[in-house]
Amino acid sequence: MHFLSTHPETAAALRGTSAPTIGSEEYVRRQASAFSLSREVRAPKPPNTVPDEMVSVILISYFDIDKADTERIKREHLLSMGAENLVGDLLERYLSFVMEPKGWIWCSGAMVKAVDFIKPPISPTADWQLLQVKNRDNSENSSSSAIRIGTKIEKWHRTFSKKAGSNWSAFPDEQLRSLLNEKGFKRFVETYLKNLRQ
Repeated sequence: MHFLSTHPETAAALRGTSAPTIGSEEYVRRQASAFSLSREVRAPKPPNTVPDEMVSVILISYFDIDKADTERIKREHLLSMGAENLVGDLLERYLSFVMEPKGWIWCSGAMVKAVDFIKPPISPTADWQLLQVKNRDNSENSSSSAIRIGTKIEKWHRTFSKKAGSNWSAFPDEQLRSLLNEKGFKRFVETYLKNLRQ
């Protein structure tokens, strides 16, 4: 990727004790594979974790949930967690669907540190545009927000944790604001999931 060759400091390091160094042939091969694999279709899956039985005790003892309903509630909670875990991925896929035809590149596979989308400069004197997207305004920890300090990475979130509504009207690329909205995202997700079930 041209961006990483001219901005090697933004390249995401691979994990592990025997991870290849950034820029090596093996690094490029692995990142190319990750870039491609991250774009493959992904289905919602509930977590494999075993629910804590104390949750049922709390549901029954404090929230007056009928004991007969607790197994169903725990199962539905796992399904809900599986769905929630996929929303961020679906958001990036929707944005890619709309943005890539407009010149943006989805950095699938965590290619660039703290960046989900990049856009090449429109002139020789302009800079690359760097964008990090989050599903909610509270879905980022302090260590990941610290990575943006001193960078030109813009951040945008889709929804709010303390109020209803969406944040599409504040999308950083003004030219795309009229193309991106909650209705379009919902339609994209419904089509994506319907195609998975066929």
